[in-house]
Amino acid sequence: MRLHDGTLDRAGAEIARPIPLSERVGQWRRRYASTLLLLTPLLAYMILVFAVPIALQVMFGFFSRELYKDVVWKVVPNFTLENFAMIFSPENTYLSSLLWTIGVALLTSAVSITLSLPAAYFLARYNPRGKSFIEVSFLLPIFGDVFTLFALAFAFSSKGPINWFLMGIGLIQEPIQFVGSPLVVIIWMSVPTLSVLLIRSAMAGVDVLYEEAAQTMGATSLQTFIRVTIPLAKRGIMGALVLSVSAGVGAFTLPLFLAGPYNNWLSNKILREYTPFGNFPMASALGVMLTAVSFLFLFLYLRTQEAGEKS
Repeated sequence: MRLHDGTLDRAGAEIARPIPLSERVGQWRRRYASTLLLLTPLLAYMILVFAVPIALQVMFGFFSRELYKDVVWKVVPNFTLENFAMIFSPENTYLSSLLWTIGVALLTSAVSITLSLPAAYFLARYNPRGKSFIEVSFLLPIFGDVFTLFALAFAFSSKGPINWFLMGIGLIQEPIQFVGSPLVVIIWMSVPTLSVLLIRSAMAGVDVLYEEAAQTMGATSLQTFIRVTIPLAKRGIMGALVLSVSAGVGAFTLPLFLAGPYNNWLSNKILREYTPFGNFPMASALGVMLTAVSFLFLFLYLRTQEAGEKS
């Protein structure tokens, strides 16, 4: 067969010569130079905005601090594992805060996905009037979070519509103090938002013939939904679940507004370590832990997508 340089041996067969490194580099440059040129602005932005701050955060997590002239704390750039050891120490509240953050994220994500399933199925199988408005309404808490937070604070206040309704039907005698407690945060984090649209897209890709075949063989609508539709849409459901957990782990604004600055969420404890305590190394170490947990859930999400593509 004909090889790189067409050189023939004594028997008339072509032999290959090794391609020089400079020639291989030139071929690679001619093939990918335009692609790299187009990606350069994005790569520079990702490095400056994400890679450099994350690297500095990890670096500061291994630093310590000392009191400078008995006035201010100064960061000391010496390598130590003391900050991470303090996170897992039972004498501190960091570990309980981390477990609380992950536990609430898992709980609220499970409730949110459970509530999203029927709504997503309705949007995937039916075409109601105002369908576009319904779908956009699920994005409002994401793009208009500040407005929804103030609306929530009023709705759950002592004179808000929630307490007014509960007192009106005689369920309670005095207003419940929702705002300032973790309960209102858990309630709002359990409300389905983007997960409805993600699961709706997955269910829309399920062929209706499978559902009709199951019902033809005697399955009820509920049995068809549980045993046919959900298994066939599991990729989208698992992806929505993992993304919801990852967002719940990093929740910051919602607990800060509704539960107050001294809540048990780890993201707000990071803020308190930064200010007023000025403990930059500990804040960085807690940030590294929170980032690692979020990265773990995103990694699981990508693995579920890859597994779905192979199956």
